[in-house]
Amino acid sequence: MPSLSIFPTSLPSLQNPNLTHAHLSKFSNFRLNSTVPLPPLRTFRRRILCKALRDSGEDIKAVLKSDDGGGGGGGDGDGGGDRDAEKKEGPLPEWLNFTTDDAKTVLAAIAISLAFRTFVAEPRYIPSLSMYPTFDVGDRIVAEKVSYHFRKPCASDIVIFKSPPVLQEVGYSDDDVFIKRVVAKEGDIVEVRKGHLVVNGVERNEEYIFEPPAYEMKPTRVPDNYVFVMGDNRNNSYDSHGSLPAKNIIGRSVLRYWPPTRIAGTISKDSCPVETTQESVETALPSQ
Repeated sequence: MPSLSIFPTSLPSLQNPNLTHAHLSKFSNFRLNSTVPLPPLRTFRRRILCKALRDSGEDIKAVLKSDDGGGGGGGDGDGGGDRDAEKKEGPLPEWLNFTTDDAKTVLAAIAISLAFRTFVAEPRYIPSLSMYPTFDVGDRIVAEKVSYHFRKPCASDIVIFKSPPVLQEVGYSDDDVFIKRVVAKEGDIVEVRKGHLVVNGVERNEEYIFEPPAYEMKPTRVPDNYVFVMGDNRNNSYDSHGSLPAKNIIGRSVLRYWPPTRIAGTISKDSCPVETTQESVETALPSQ
């Protein structure tokens, strides 16, 4: 670059396109200290103007970049954060913002729960006193659905079942569910006399009932693929004296889990007893 050692008191305007080296020689106080040939002033002027414009443009760009970086960058940072916050603070609570994996987990849990309830076991609520004192109103039980795929119901099993035809005749629907105790199976002869349940001529020792039955029932043979059920509260239970189709049974009660003070198993120790006939009974009774 040429260096200027002495500046004149008045310099011709750089806007004059006719300014050349000859004009510069008129200024006695002006001396170039450079051995490099000076380019034409017009070119020099253009370079100065371009440099000025370039520097000005860079300054403008720097300012804009600074503004964008501070405001815009901050906007990208803060604004991005705001957008993220808006996403998090959407119309739904944060705990409802499910991902695909969350949805798969929920659907799998629902499917397993439904399969378990349909094929393995289900909870039930006791709405009446028909099984008192074994079950009170408000008790909750678990009924399993597996064992009857491998064996038939036995005496003393507590079963839940859909309403049989005899109950549907008095207004119940097929969706109504009841809970009773099996007292006899197919082929057995059942009767109630003198306050005792008699099965195949043998009086049953029923410690679980609330009070002895206050009615009489003539001997009745249980048809094939049926069971005979009664409530433990014998005088306050709509018993299925017409017998219950085994296909109506949903499951067997195995556990009372509520209330906590009454948690206990509900499988009787006398389930599936081997019975012997101690007195002769008429076996030619018509099936009902």
